[in-house]
Amino acid sequence: MNPPTPREPGEPGADGEKLTLYCLAHAGGSAMPYSRWNAIVPPSVTVTPLELPGHGARIREPLMRRADLLAAELVRTMRPHRGERFALFGHSFGAVLAYELARRLDQLGLPPAALLVSGRNGPGEPLSHRPIHKLPDDAFITALNRYGGMPQALLDQPELLRMYLPALRADLEIVETYTRPAGPPLDVPLVAFGGRRDSLTDPAGLVAWERETSRAFELALIPGGHFFLEEPDFREALTSRLSRLVAAAPAAAGSGAAGSGTAGAGSVAEPARAADLRARRVVASSRE
Repeated sequence: MNPPTPREPGEPGADGEKLTLYCLAHAGGSAMPYSRWNAIVPPSVTVTPLELPGHGARIREPLMRRADLLAAELVRTMRPHRGERFALFGHSFGAVLAYELARRLDQLGLPPAALLVSGRNGPGEPLSHRPIHKLPDDAFITALNRYGGMPQALLDQPELLRMYLPALRADLEIVETYTRPAGPPLDVPLVAFGGRRDSLTDPAGLVAWERETSRAFELALIPGGHFFLEEPDFREALTSRLSRLVAAAPAAAGSGAAGSGTAGAGSVAEPARAADLRARRVVASSRE
C-alpha cells in the first residue's frame, strides 16, 4: 500500500512563501512521528513524513537495501513538480537518504530549497563503528545497545525490538555499505545538526558536510546525545532556520540564505562557518 500523496505546497499566502519539509527517520523507525512537528514549525511550513517501504504504514512492502533505489522510490512518493518549494530533513540513517534524495532531485532539475541533516557525519567519512548488520540477533542487539544508535525506549523492550530487526538490518546495511557517489557537490544550502554528546558523530565529521554543497553551509551543535530531536534547544534551532528559509523566498532564491552562518540574539544552538570550525575543530552551544 502506498502512503497518501502529500498535499501540494508552494502557494503564497499572507504568512509568506509556503514550504514543505519532507522528513526521513532513523534506522528502523517510522517517519510518521515527524507529523507532530506541524505544531511547532512556522505557519508557512508543512511537515510531511516520508515513510520507507517495510516501515510504519508501509510495513507490508518489501524492504530495500540500496540508498540509490530508495531515493528513486521516494521521488515517486513525493511526486515533486517545478515551482514546488520544499526542503529535506533526515536524522542519522535518514540523513544518508536525504542526501541521496537531494542528489537525485538536483539531477532531475528539482533541487530542494535546503538540505537539513542531523546525527550523521558527512557521507564521505568512515563509519564510527564496525559493521553489525550481519551479526546474529543477540549479538546484533548487544551492538545496538553498545553503540547507542537506537532510542532507549525501544532497547528497553527486547520483544518489541525483535519485531524491528528486519528493518533495522536493512537500514544499517545501507549505512554500512554506503559509498558516496562520484560527482560535484549539491547546489543546495545545507545545514547540519549534531549532538554535543553523540558518540556516533564528531565535529570534524559533521563539518565534512560542507564539501557536499557549493552553497551556504551551517553547523549547529545541540546539547544532547544521538537522539536530541526532542530537545527544546534543537526545536528552537530548527524553527529558527525554517523561518529564515521561508523569509528568503522568493527574492533571495539562489542566494543561499537558508544557511547564513549567523544566529540571532539568544539562539540556543551556536552556528559557525566552516572556516571557524576548521580552525577550532569544535563549536559549542551557547547553553551548556
